[in-house]
Amino acid sequence: MARPPPSGLVPPLDEDARRISLSETYAAAPDPRRLNVFAYGSLIWSPCFNVVDRRAAVLRDFRRDCSIWSVLARGTPDRPGLGFALEASAGAACHGVLYRLPDTTTQADLVPLWEREMWTDAYSPQWVEVSAEGAEEPALTFVLRPDHPQYAGGLSIAEKAGYIERAHGKYGPCRDMVLQTAAALRDLGISDPDLEALAAALTTPPG
Repeated sequence: MARPPPSGLVPPLDEDARRISLSETYAAAPDPRRLNVFAYGSLIWSPCFNVVDRRAAVLRDFRRDCSIWSVLARGTPDRPGLGFALEASAGAACHGVLYRLPDTTTQADLVPLWEREMWTDAYSPQWVEVSAEGAEEPALTFVLRPDHPQYAGGLSIAEKAGYIERAHGKYGPCRDMVLQTAAALRDLGISDPDLEALAAALTTPPG
């Protein structure tokens, strides 16, 4: 059963908690001189960090879904939208983009990424192994916490489309974000049947 959207704005992480999250994650990097980020949603077409290389990549045992309520960035409490999330799923595969960051990247350079992805604690920053061009590489990504109030699992494609069509938040229409992500994946030659089905539901007029 789908969890209903939050009844109001979700409290953001305070600055100290966000700083600690970044510091602990950065300290756990396999190699701080060679940082990668795995992007599966809007970061694919709108990264907020410097990049020296960009490659199609796949993360095994995870899947992409529009399963996080957005009541600020792409929606409001009255008209919640949905954002992309990465969920653990045995046997699944999430295709996205592996970004290589400059060797000179510092912890401070990742603050904009934390302000964007860790505005609340709905995600857990994790180091994972992704496959790109036949090689396994460590990468940072953000995995949804299914116990968080923003979790929106269990919605049908029609239900998702209904929320997305109505939602508009701080960064614009929710619909645009979903369609831009689908288009960016297509440009990379990546096929995501579930996302394409959702995009089709958004672009097809009601019958």
